[in-house]
Amino acid sequence: MSESSKSNPTDGAPARFAEVLAPMTPETFFADYYDKQPVHIPGDPGKFARVMNWGVLNQLLDMTAIWGSASLLLVMDGEILPAGAYCVDAQNRDGATVKQPDAAKVMDLLRRGASLVANDIDTLTPELRAIADAMEDGFCGKAQSNLYCSWRQRQAFTSHFDTHDVFALHMEGEKVWRLYQNREPHPIRHARFTSFTKAEQEQRRGPLMQEVRMTPGDVLYIPRGWYHDALAATGGVIHLAFGMTGVIGLDLIGALSDAVVADETFRLNFPRPEEGRDALAAHIRDLGRRLQAICENDGFVDAFASYQQSFRYQRGGFDLPIEAAEKRFRRTGDGFKVVQKDGRFALAGPQGLAPLPPGAEQPVAWMIGRPRFARGDALDALPTIPAVEFDRLTAQLVAMGVLAPEE
Repeated sequence: MSESSKSNPTDGAPARFAEVLAPMTPETFFADYYDKQPVHIPGDPGKFARVMNWGVLNQLLDMTAIWGSASLLLVMDGEILPAGAYCVDAQNRDGATVKQPDAAKVMDLLRRGASLVANDIDTLTPELRAIADAMEDGFCGKAQSNLYCSWRQRQAFTSHFDTHDVFALHMEGEKVWRLYQNREPHPIRHARFTSFTKAEQEQRRGPLMQEVRMTPGDVLYIPRGWYHDALAATGGVIHLAFGMTGVIGLDLIGALSDAVVADETFRLNFPRPEEGRDALAAHIRDLGRRLQAICENDGFVDAFASYQQSFRYQRGGFDLPIEAAEKRFRRTGDGFKVVQKDGRFALAGPQGLAPLPPGAEQPVAWMIGRPRFARGDALDALPTIPAVEFDRLTAQLVAMGVLAPEE
Protein backbone atom coordinates (compact mmCIF):
# COMPACT_ATOMS: atom_id res chain seq x y z
CA MET A 1 0.00 0.00 0.00
CA SER A 2 1.43 3.40 -0.94
CA GLU A 3 1.70 6.23 1.59
CA SER A 4 -0.90 8.23 -0.32
CA SER A 5 -3.47 5.44 0.00
CA LYS A 6 -3.08 4.95 3.74
CA SER A 7 -5.86 6.35 5.91
CA ASN A 8 -5.00 8.59 8.81
CA PRO A 9 -6.51 7.16 12.01
CA THR A 10 -6.57 10.62 13.57
CA ASP A 11 -8.57 12.31 10.80
CA GLY A 12 -11.13 14.58 12.43
CA ALA A 13 -9.22 14.82 15.75
CA PRO A 14 -7.15 17.91 16.66
CA ALA A 15 -3.51 17.30 15.75
CA ARG A 16 -2.15 20.81 16.32
CA PHE A 17 -2.15 23.04 19.40
CA ALA A 18 -3.98 25.72 17.42
CA GLU A 19 -6.79 23.25 16.69
CA VAL A 20 -7.12 22.38 20.38
CA LEU A 21 -7.43 26.07 21.34
CA ALA A 22 -9.63 27.14 18.41
CA PRO A 23 -11.31 29.55 18.07
CA MET A 24 -8.71 31.26 20.31
CA THR A 25 -5.31 31.58 18.67
CA PRO A 26 -2.08 30.46 20.37
CA GLU A 27 -0.80 34.03 20.07
CA THR A 28 -3.73 35.36 22.11
CA PHE A 29 -3.44 32.54 24.62
CA PHE A 30 0.25 33.07 25.35
CA ALA A 31 -0.02 36.86 25.36
CA ASP A 32 -3.07 37.20 27.63
CA TYR A 33 -3.59 34.01 29.64
CA TYR A 34 -0.60 31.67 29.84
CA ASP A 35 0.68 31.62 33.45
CA LYS A 36 -1.48 34.69 34.17
CA GLN A 37 -5.13 33.70 34.58
CA PRO A 38 -7.64 30.94 33.75
CA VAL A 39 -9.60 31.10 30.51
CA HIS A 40 -12.67 29.26 29.26
CA ILE A 41 -12.64 28.67 25.48
CA PRO A 42 -16.05 27.56 24.15
CA GLY A 43 -15.68 25.19 21.20
CA ASP A 44 -17.58 23.33 18.55
CA PRO A 45 -19.43 20.33 20.09
CA GLY A 46 -17.79 17.96 17.62
CA LYS A 47 -14.22 19.16 18.13
CA PHE A 48 -13.18 16.26 20.38
CA ALA A 49 -15.78 13.70 19.27
CA ARG A 50 -13.14 11.44 17.70
CA VAL A 51 -10.83 11.73 20.72
CA MET A 52 -13.16 10.47 23.45
CA ASN A 53 -16.79 9.40 23.79
CA TRP A 54 -18.73 6.69 25.64
CA GLY A 55 -17.87 4.09 23.02
CA VAL A 56 -14.14 4.79 23.16
CA LEU A 57 -14.19 4.82 26.97
CA ASN A 58 -15.95 1.44 27.11
CA GLN A 59 -13.38 -0.02 24.70
CA LEU A 60 -10.52 1.23 26.85
CA LEU A 61 -12.03 -0.04 30.09
CA ASP A 62 -12.63 -3.44 28.50
CA MET A 63 -8.84 -3.76 28.08
CA THR A 64 -8.86 -5.29 31.56
CA ALA A 65 -5.23 -6.41 31.50
CA ILE A 66 -3.91 -2.82 31.43
CA TRP A 67 -5.81 -1.58 34.48
CA GLY A 68 -5.01 -1.87 38.16
CA SER A 69 -5.95 -0.10 41.36
CA ALA A 70 -3.32 2.61 40.71
CA SER A 71 -4.22 3.32 37.08
CA LEU A 72 -8.02 3.19 37.59
CA LEU A 73 -9.32 4.97 40.68
CA LEU A 74 -12.76 5.54 42.14
CA VAL A 75 -13.24 8.72 44.17
CA MET A 76 -16.19 9.84 46.29
CA ASP A 77 -16.58 12.92 48.49
CA GLY A 78 -12.91 13.78 48.14
CA GLU A 79 -11.66 10.35 49.19
CA ILE A 80 -10.06 7.64 47.03
CA LEU A 81 -11.96 4.41 47.61
CA PRO A 82 -9.93 1.36 48.72
CA ALA A 83 -9.03 -1.15 46.03
CA GLY A 84 -11.05 -3.83 47.81
CA ALA A 85 -14.22 -1.88 47.16
CA TYR A 86 -14.07 -2.31 43.38
CA CYS A 87 -11.22 -4.70 42.51
CA VAL A 88 -10.74 -8.46 42.45
CA ASP A 89 -7.55 -10.53 42.48
CA ALA A 90 -6.43 -11.35 38.95
CA GLN A 91 -3.28 -12.20 37.02
CA ASN A 92 -1.75 -9.50 34.89
CA ARG A 93 0.09 -10.05 31.59
CA ASP A 94 3.28 -10.90 33.50
CA GLY A 95 1.54 -13.58 35.55
CA ALA A 96 1.64 -11.59 38.79
CA THR A 97 -1.42 -11.34 41.03
CA VAL A 98 -2.80 -7.79 41.05
CA LYS A 99 -5.90 -5.90 42.10
CA GLN A 100 -7.90 -5.56 38.89
CA PRO A 101 -11.06 -3.41 38.61
CA ASP A 102 -14.26 -5.46 38.29
CA ALA A 103 -16.80 -4.01 35.86
CA ALA A 104 -19.87 -4.87 37.94
CA LYS A 105 -18.40 -3.40 41.13
CA VAL A 106 -17.19 -0.27 39.35
CA MET A 107 -20.54 0.43 37.72
CA ASP A 108 -22.39 -0.15 40.99
CA LEU A 109 -20.23 2.44 42.73
CA LEU A 110 -20.68 4.86 39.82
CA ARG A 111 -24.45 4.53 40.24
CA ARG A 112 -24.00 5.46 43.90
CA GLY A 113 -22.12 8.63 43.05
CA ALA A 114 -18.46 7.66 42.72
CA SER A 115 -16.28 9.26 40.03
CA LEU A 116 -13.92 7.27 37.83
CA VAL A 117 -10.37 8.42 37.18
CA ALA A 118 -8.33 6.68 34.47
CA ASN A 119 -4.69 7.74 34.74
CA ASP A 120 -2.04 8.05 32.02
CA ILE A 121 -4.25 7.40 29.01
CA ASP A 122 -2.39 9.57 26.47
CA THR A 123 -0.82 6.58 24.65
CA LEU A 124 -3.87 4.32 24.43
CA THR A 125 -5.33 5.40 21.06
CA PRO A 126 -3.95 7.18 17.97
CA GLU A 127 -6.25 10.14 18.68
CA LEU A 128 -5.05 10.49 22.28
CA ARG A 129 -1.40 10.27 21.18
CA ALA A 130 -1.97 12.89 18.50
CA ILE A 131 -3.61 15.38 20.82
CA ALA A 132 -0.97 14.82 23.53
CA ASP A 133 1.80 15.42 20.98
CA ALA A 134 -0.01 18.56 19.79
CA MET A 135 -0.17 19.85 23.37
CA GLU A 136 3.56 19.25 23.84
CA ASP A 137 4.44 20.91 20.53
CA GLY A 138 2.48 24.04 21.39
CA PHE A 139 3.23 24.27 25.10
CA CYS A 140 6.92 23.25 24.92
CA GLY A 141 6.62 20.84 27.82
CA LYS A 142 5.51 17.38 28.87
CA ALA A 143 1.82 16.42 28.64
CA GLN A 144 0.25 13.74 30.85
CA SER A 145 -3.45 13.01 30.55
CA ASN A 146 -6.05 11.58 32.93
CA LEU A 147 -9.71 10.91 32.18
CA TYR A 148 -12.46 11.87 34.65
CA CYS A 149 -15.94 10.39 34.44
CA SER A 150 -18.55 11.53 36.97
CA TRP A 151 -22.23 11.96 37.73
CA ARG A 152 -23.94 14.84 39.48
CA GLN A 153 -24.82 13.13 42.76
CA ARG A 154 -21.45 13.64 44.47
CA GLN A 155 -18.30 15.73 44.19
CA ALA A 156 -15.08 13.78 43.62
CA PHE A 157 -12.43 16.32 44.60
CA THR A 158 -12.65 19.24 47.01
CA SER A 159 -11.11 22.64 46.29
CA HIS A 160 -7.43 22.26 45.44
CA PHE A 161 -4.60 23.46 43.23
CA ASP A 162 -2.35 21.47 40.90
CA THR A 163 1.43 21.56 40.59
CA HIS A 164 1.17 21.71 36.79
CA ASP A 165 -0.81 23.78 34.29
CA VAL A 166 -4.13 22.13 33.43
CA PHE A 167 -6.02 22.01 30.16
CA ALA A 168 -9.45 20.46 30.70
CA LEU A 169 -10.93 19.24 27.40
CA HIS A 170 -14.65 18.53 27.72
CA MET A 171 -16.05 15.47 25.97
CA GLU A 172 -19.52 14.45 27.25
CA GLY A 173 -22.27 15.99 29.39
CA GLU A 174 -21.92 19.27 31.29
CA LYS A 175 -19.77 20.24 34.26
CA VAL A 176 -19.53 23.36 36.38
CA TRP A 177 -16.04 24.50 37.38
CA ARG A 178 -15.50 26.98 40.19
CA LEU A 179 -12.39 29.12 40.06
CA TYR A 180 -11.29 30.92 43.21
CA GLN A 181 -9.48 34.18 43.71
CA ASN A 182 -6.19 32.91 45.10
CA ARG A 183 -3.20 31.11 43.63
CA GLU A 184 -0.21 29.41 45.20
CA PRO A 185 2.99 30.87 43.67
CA HIS A 186 4.23 28.37 41.06
CA PRO A 187 4.06 25.21 43.20
CA ILE A 188 5.96 22.04 42.37
CA ARG A 189 5.61 18.46 43.59
CA HIS A 190 7.46 19.06 46.85
CA ALA A 191 6.43 18.69 50.50
CA ARG A 192 6.36 22.46 50.82
CA PHE A 193 3.35 22.55 48.51
CA THR A 194 1.77 19.11 48.90
CA SER A 195 1.37 19.06 52.68
CA PHE A 196 -1.63 21.40 52.95
CA THR A 197 -4.67 19.79 54.55
CA LYS A 198 -8.09 20.04 52.91
CA ALA A 199 -9.13 22.58 55.53
CA GLU A 200 -6.05 24.70 54.82
CA GLN A 201 -6.73 24.63 51.09
CA GLU A 202 -10.35 25.61 51.66
CA GLN A 203 -9.11 28.59 53.67
CA ARG A 204 -6.32 29.58 51.27
CA ARG A 205 -8.48 29.46 48.12
CA GLY A 206 -10.15 32.80 48.80
CA PRO A 207 -13.56 33.92 47.53
CA LEU A 208 -15.22 32.52 44.42
CA MET A 209 -13.94 34.36 41.34
CA GLN A 210 -15.80 32.69 38.48
CA GLU A 211 -18.09 29.80 37.59
CA VAL A 212 -17.66 28.12 34.20
CA ARG A 213 -20.16 25.70 32.68
CA MET A 214 -18.32 23.31 30.35
CA THR A 215 -20.01 21.58 27.41
CA PRO A 216 -18.55 19.25 24.73
CA GLY A 217 -15.82 20.93 22.67
CA ASP A 218 -14.90 23.44 25.39
CA VAL A 219 -11.40 23.96 26.79
CA LEU A 220 -10.58 25.34 30.24
CA TYR A 221 -7.03 26.47 31.03
CA ILE A 222 -6.00 26.72 34.70
CA PRO A 223 -2.46 27.92 35.57
CA ARG A 224 -0.65 25.81 38.12
CA GLY A 225 -1.34 26.81 41.68
CA TRP A 226 -4.82 28.23 40.94
CA TYR A 227 -7.51 26.97 43.33
CA HIS A 228 -10.51 25.29 41.72
CA ASP A 229 -13.09 22.51 42.03
CA ALA A 230 -15.75 21.02 39.77
CA LEU A 231 -19.11 19.26 39.91
CA ALA A 232 -21.00 17.37 37.19
CA ALA A 233 -24.14 19.24 36.14
CA THR A 234 -25.70 16.35 34.20
CA GLY A 235 -25.82 12.60 34.52
CA GLY A 236 -22.69 11.23 32.87
CA VAL A 237 -19.77 13.58 32.24
CA ILE A 238 -16.37 12.95 30.68
CA HIS A 239 -13.44 15.31 30.47
CA LEU A 240 -9.74 14.85 29.80
CA ALA A 241 -7.25 16.78 31.91
CA PHE A 242 -3.85 17.38 30.37
CA GLY A 243 -1.26 18.23 33.01
CA MET A 244 1.48 20.31 31.38
CA THR A 245 4.95 20.53 32.90
CA GLY A 246 7.61 22.86 31.51
CA VAL A 247 11.32 23.30 32.19
CA ILE A 248 11.95 25.27 35.41
CA GLY A 249 14.93 26.64 37.30
CA LEU A 250 15.47 23.41 39.21
CA ASP A 251 16.11 21.67 35.88
CA LEU A 252 18.99 24.09 35.31
CA ILE A 253 20.52 22.90 38.57
CA GLY A 254 20.43 19.36 37.25
CA ALA A 255 21.99 20.41 33.94
CA LEU A 256 24.76 22.27 35.79
CA SER A 257 25.39 19.20 37.91
CA ASP A 258 26.02 17.17 34.75
CA ALA A 259 28.17 19.94 33.27
CA VAL A 260 30.58 20.24 36.22
CA VAL A 261 31.39 16.55 36.63
CA ALA A 262 34.62 16.96 34.64
CA ASP A 263 35.75 19.94 36.77
CA GLU A 264 37.89 18.57 39.61
CA THR A 265 37.01 21.52 41.84
CA PHE A 266 33.45 20.22 42.18
CA ARG A 267 34.79 16.80 43.19
CA LEU A 268 36.92 18.13 46.04
CA ASN A 269 35.89 17.83 49.67
CA PHE A 270 34.86 21.07 51.34
CA PRO A 271 37.38 22.64 53.77
CA ARG A 272 37.35 21.00 57.19
CA PRO A 273 35.61 22.93 60.02
CA GLU A 274 38.92 23.65 61.75
CA GLU A 275 40.10 25.54 58.66
CA GLY A 276 37.54 28.22 59.53
CA ARG A 277 34.50 29.86 58.00
CA ASP A 278 36.59 32.05 55.69
CA ALA A 279 38.04 29.00 53.93
CA LEU A 280 34.53 27.58 53.51
CA ALA A 281 33.21 30.88 52.13
CA ALA A 282 36.11 31.19 49.69
CA HIS A 283 35.49 27.66 48.37
CA ILE A 284 31.77 28.31 47.94
CA ARG A 285 32.47 31.57 46.08
CA ASP A 286 34.92 29.79 43.80
CA LEU A 287 32.29 27.19 42.94
CA GLY A 288 29.77 29.96 42.33
CA ARG A 289 32.12 31.73 39.91
CA ARG A 290 32.67 28.51 38.00
CA LEU A 291 28.90 27.93 37.77
CA GLN A 292 28.42 31.48 36.53
CA ALA A 293 31.03 30.94 33.83
CA ILE A 294 29.17 27.86 32.62
CA CYS A 295 25.86 29.75 32.56
CA GLU A 296 27.47 32.50 30.46
CA ASN A 297 28.88 29.99 27.95
CA ASP A 298 26.94 30.14 24.68
CA GLY A 299 27.48 26.45 24.08
CA PHE A 300 25.87 25.56 27.39
CA VAL A 301 22.94 27.88 26.65
CA ASP A 302 22.48 26.23 23.24
CA ALA A 303 22.62 22.77 24.80
CA PHE A 304 20.05 23.76 27.41
CA ALA A 305 17.83 25.20 24.68
CA SER A 306 17.98 21.82 22.92
CA TYR A 307 17.06 20.13 26.20
CA GLN A 308 14.06 22.42 26.56
CA GLN A 309 12.93 21.77 23.00
CA SER A 310 13.11 18.01 23.53
CA PHE A 311 11.41 18.10 26.95
CA ARG A 312 8.53 15.79 26.13
CA TYR A 313 7.41 12.19 26.53
CA GLN A 314 8.16 9.48 24.01
CA ARG A 315 4.93 8.00 22.64
CA GLY A 316 5.10 5.07 20.31
CA GLY A 317 7.56 5.37 17.45
CA PHE A 318 7.00 1.94 15.96
CA ASP A 319 6.82 2.04 12.18
CA LEU A 320 7.25 -1.52 10.88
CA PRO A 321 8.48 -3.03 8.67
CA ILE A 322 11.96 -1.82 9.59
CA GLU A 323 12.90 -1.07 5.98
CA ALA A 324 10.07 1.46 5.71
CA ALA A 325 11.01 3.13 8.98
CA GLU A 326 14.72 3.71 8.25
CA LYS A 327 15.57 7.31 9.04
CA ARG A 328 18.38 9.07 7.22
CA PHE A 329 20.27 12.20 8.19
CA ARG A 330 22.70 14.58 6.48
CA ARG A 331 25.29 16.88 7.96
CA THR A 332 24.30 20.50 7.33
CA GLY A 333 27.84 21.72 6.65
CA ASP A 334 31.52 21.33 7.35
CA GLY A 335 33.55 22.56 10.27
CA PHE A 336 32.00 20.41 13.01
CA LYS A 337 34.28 18.41 15.27
CA VAL A 338 34.41 16.96 18.77
CA VAL A 339 37.05 18.64 20.95
CA GLN A 340 38.26 18.20 24.50
CA LYS A 341 38.79 21.22 26.72
CA ASP A 342 39.54 21.26 30.44
CA GLY A 343 38.82 17.56 30.63
CA ARG A 344 35.39 17.90 29.03
CA PHE A 345 34.14 17.06 25.55
CA ALA A 346 32.31 19.60 23.42
CA LEU A 347 31.02 19.95 19.88
CA ALA A 348 32.84 22.73 18.03
CA GLY A 349 31.16 24.42 15.11
CA PRO A 350 30.69 27.76 13.38
CA GLN A 351 28.57 29.01 16.31
CA GLY A 352 31.07 28.06 19.02
CA LEU A 353 31.27 25.22 21.54
CA ALA A 354 28.38 23.12 22.85
CA PRO A 355 29.22 20.83 25.80
CA LEU A 356 28.45 17.15 25.32
CA PRO A 357 27.00 14.91 28.03
CA PRO A 358 29.34 12.17 29.28
CA GLY A 359 29.57 9.29 26.82
CA ALA A 360 28.17 11.25 23.86
CA GLU A 361 31.53 12.12 22.32
CA GLN A 362 31.94 8.86 20.36
CA PRO A 363 28.47 8.72 18.74
CA VAL A 364 28.50 12.46 17.96
CA ALA A 365 31.95 12.17 16.38
CA TRP A 366 30.70 9.24 14.29
CA MET A 367 27.63 11.17 13.09
CA ILE A 368 29.42 14.38 12.15
CA GLY A 369 32.26 12.43 10.53
CA ARG A 370 30.22 11.57 7.44
CA PRO A 371 28.05 13.70 5.13
CA ARG A 372 25.11 11.27 5.32
CA PHE A 373 24.12 8.21 7.31
CA ALA A 374 21.19 5.93 8.03
CA ARG A 375 19.96 5.31 11.56
CA GLY A 376 20.37 1.55 11.23
CA ASP A 377 23.98 1.87 10.04
CA ALA A 378 24.75 4.15 13.00
CA LEU A 379 23.27 1.73 15.53
CA ASP A 380 25.28 -1.12 13.97
CA ALA A 381 28.47 0.95 14.20
CA LEU A 382 27.74 2.10 17.77
CA PRO A 383 26.54 -1.06 19.55
CA THR A 384 27.13 0.32 23.06
CA ILE A 385 24.66 3.21 22.79
CA PRO A 386 20.96 2.39 23.41
CA ALA A 387 18.65 3.26 20.53
CA VAL A 388 16.63 5.63 22.74
CA GLU A 389 19.76 7.58 23.67
CA PHE A 390 20.89 7.67 20.04
CA ASP A 391 17.53 9.08 18.96
CA ARG A 392 17.76 11.71 21.71
CA LEU A 393 21.21 12.76 20.48
CA THR A 394 20.12 12.98 16.85
CA ALA A 395 17.09 15.06 17.85
CA GLN A 396 19.36 17.46 19.74
CA LEU A 397 21.78 17.72 16.80
CA VAL A 398 18.85 18.41 14.47
CA ALA A 399 17.57 21.12 16.85
CA MET A 400 21.07 22.67 16.92
CA GLY A 401 21.22 22.72 13.11
CA VAL A 402 24.11 20.24 12.92
CA LEU A 403 22.08 17.49 11.27
CA ALA A 404 19.00 17.57 9.05
CA PRO A 405 16.63 14.66 8.36
CA GLU A 406 16.37 13.44 4.79
CA GLU A 407 12.99 12.57 3.35
